[in-house]
Amino acid sequence: MVVHWVDEKEIWSSHNYTLYLSRDEGITFNKIADIRGSSFTYMLGKCRLLARAFRLGIRNLRKLESGTLLLIADRKIFRSENGEFKAVFHFRKGLGPLRKGWCEDDKWNCYLGEYFLNNKRDTPVNLLKSSDDGQTWDIIRSIHSIRHIHCVQYDPFWKKIWLGTGDRDSECSISFSKDEGQSWIKIGSGDQMFRTVSFLFTEDYVYWGSDAPTRQNYIYRYVRKSGDIQKLAAVDGPVNYSAILKNGKMLFATTAEGNSEGKSAEWDRKAHIWASEDGTHWDDIVSWEKDVYPYELGKGRVYFPHGRFRDNIYFTTEALKKVDETLFCAKLCRKANDAENEK
Repeated sequence: MVVHWVDEKEIWSSHNYTLYLSRDEGITFNKIADIRGSSFTYMLGKCRLLARAFRLGIRNLRKLESGTLLLIADRKIFRSENGEFKAVFHFRKGLGPLRKGWCEDDKWNCYLGEYFLNNKRDTPVNLLKSSDDGQTWDIIRSIHSIRHIHCVQYDPFWKKIWLGTGDRDSECSISFSKDEGQSWIKIGSGDQMFRTVSFLFTEDYVYWGSDAPTRQNYIYRYVRKSGDIQKLAAVDGPVNYSAILKNGKMLFATTAEGNSEGKSAEWDRKAHIWASEDGTHWDDIVSWEKDVYPYELGKGRVYFPHGRFRDNIYFTTEALKKVDETLFCAKLCRKANDAENEK
């Protein structure tokens, strides 16, 4: 089960091309729909290793403020309408955006960054926008000489859209737009420290983790008032996804991806979750070892859902030993010795 969306009332998840909904905090899940983009891929997706190899199944889902569901499967965007899901957009290349590669702003505009291999850098990578509840999508920006767009996220404090690109040093950048994607301001570029796959936003800072398979990775933050960038903590591997809970606790997850770029900067063959209560001090709180299958059949990683998080955190582990495609609900507690010291 892959968790996609969490809010105060609902948890949306999927297995293969089947969509499920829970309204009792994950105790039970009810089947909502089968997304049948292709009968052939639907059948292939029933084999877990084939699903991993070809990246099959429902890849991503967002619930819009209007209540409309948008999900991505079989290189298409499907939109809920009268209880059914209809394909409204077909990606020209790739499977769709990364998990944090699309968002919705406070004016109900949706943004989506293309993600495909683009190894020759000969194809412009597009940023798309929808202003009609996900029915149609238009190109608002084409970026040349990059590999792909990693993340497109809405900042609720500054009410801006943040964008991350990669992969080579010259292609890595972090920028934001304050006019719905018409113009962009860079906060940094030209280094692997600006290669990121997700952001976390607080009132005073913007956090990210570097996604550099061949170098030491760190958690960073941008200071809103001064524009300074602070290096906070060294982590064990490339950082992919992140989450912030209702109580303010923050999470970043590192990925086990092996020698994906010729060598590896990983400390071990594990995916880790790092957590912080104050944004400054980070602890490695849990990890799982990569399973025995090759990295081509899936990197060992942790997926956090979209939505509005509660005090509990929901996440899915993938390609990890004994916990492939496993949905967790966890509660973060202080370490016993920390509690004793406070007494």
